[in-house]
Amino acid sequence: MIRSLFVGIAQASRSWKMILFLLAANILFSLPIVVPIFLLIVQTSGGTLAADRMLADKLDALWLIDLFNHQFPGAALETVATQVGFLLIAMGVSYLLLNTLFAGGIIGVFNSEDGRFNMRTFWAAAGAWFWRFFRLMLISLVFYGLAYGIYWLLRWPIDNAAEQASAFESVVYQRWAAMAVLVLLFALVNMIFDYAKIGAVVNDRRGMWRETFRAIRFAFRNFFKTFGLYLIVATIGLVVFLGLNWLRWSVNQSSVMAVLLAILLGQITIAGRMWTRLVFYAAEMDLYKRLAPAPAAMSEPVASEPQIEFAKAEMPEIQAN
Repeated sequence: MIRSLFVGIAQASRSWKMILFLLAANILFSLPIVVPIFLLIVQTSGGTLAADRMLADKLDALWLIDLFNHQFPGAALETVATQVGFLLIAMGVSYLLLNTLFAGGIIGVFNSEDGRFNMRTFWAAAGAWFWRFFRLMLISLVFYGLAYGIYWLLRWPIDNAAEQASAFESVVYQRWAAMAVLVLLFALVNMIFDYAKIGAVVNDRRGMWRETFRAIRFAFRNFFKTFGLYLIVATIGLVVFLGLNWLRWSVNQSSVMAVLLAILLGQITIAGRMWTRLVFYAAEMDLYKRLAPAPAAMSEPVASEPQIEFAKAEMPEIQAN
């Protein structure tokens, strides 16, 4: 497990070209949401004191109140919210499809001979595995639903008890515990489908339901190694994200250069998330290749005893000729 962790970190760290590519794709993907909000802020805060607070990365309460009360001509919060809402729905669906496409490319690159990123290998693998990974994504919705169902069964008696409880401290702790169970269940489902994708690519399989149950069997057969590795990588990724995010919010954005620095740190934070994603796939692939049983090879046909005896009887005649 630890060996796979270091292999994943090393392989993700040397894949900086792929991280930059994923970062650029993320920026292009977020533009349809960012641009309307940015134009709204520029249109309504220009020439006001709110602009200074916005520049310092702080929300001006008076500006927000005026926006709600339609004090800015041609700028209605409801119109912008409706546009952004429709964009969020469309982008949510598009993000799932794009994430499915990129997962095939990432795993395909890591499964190649040298494991190094190039556009030809990435896009070839992304296209080859998209529909199979899309089927895996649909199958995963069933398992995420089961995980949420378990969470709901845990919350139901807690909520019923809360209606009659005189002290809510224990209820709060119980709800936190139920939420922690939900997070762990979601992490477990996510890990299983990571191994389903990896197993499909490594063994070039097409049956995604069968691959799902193979991944479940592999994950639970090696539970402490697979889930332990997943939790360690998730913890490292969370620490990296929180550290970079703290740096980004610690910048006093009182000047244009400070704003640019904050934007740069924000993009580095997103790149840190991309790096964590690559660590997940690289480490899990190394662990899978070391622990998963190799697919049974096609054995050569073995001659039966009558065939062997016949060959022995014919051998002198063949040699005489």
